[in-house]
Amino acid sequence: MTTGPWRIQADYMETCNCDFGCPCNFNGFPTGGRCEALVGYHLRSGRHGDVLLDGVEFVYAASWPRAIHEGNGSLCVYVSDTASSEQRDAITEIAYGRAGGSGPFAIFAATFRYVSDPQFVPIAMTVDGKKSRFAVPGILEANLTPHTDPVSGKEHEVEIHLPQGFIWKTAQAAKTAAMKILSPNMNFDHAGRNAFYSVVEYRGP
Repeated sequence: MTTGPWRIQADYMETCNCDFGCPCNFNGFPTGGRCEALVGYHLRSGRHGDVLLDGVEFVYAASWPRAIHEGNGSLCVYVSDTASSEQRDAITEIAYGRAGGSGPFAIFAATFRYVSDPQFVPIAMTVDGKKSRFAVPGILEANLTPHTDPVSGKEHEVEIHLPQGFIWKTAQAAKTAAMKILSPNMNFDHAGRNAFYSVVEYRGP
């Protein structure tokens, strides 16, 4: 098992089933009562103990039957099969919240009732701000697209600032051109819903 302090800086691509902006960010409740999300991470840099994590990619797939804090959620993490065995162990410890630290992982870990083993699979990921996309072929897909003026078609520049946010402080708001998963434990499809792109930094104790 990988041990020691950890830190990551990552391109963060969030997609969820909520209306644009996601009311959860404003101390509200998820649109439609439940929360379903696919989040892609491309690690610009990182380390867990002596294990370097630069360039590793993973996808965090989660769903909750009601608001996140009400629990009973489901989680599966998909890690790129190009990662070494040491990198796989490190990402598993971090993403499942076992390594503690800042960011959403340790906080969300307490809200899951059903936790699937990590899957080590091919991941296709393109980091391009509000036009980013990622996929696990045959299982899940998420494509971000910018907000546009419905009359002129001009692209909108929309940012949300959350100075006290624990996932991100500033993010570019976008929407989903595609956002779906079909797996034994999760099945949803939410094109045309909320999305964000940000660069995040988390670290462990």
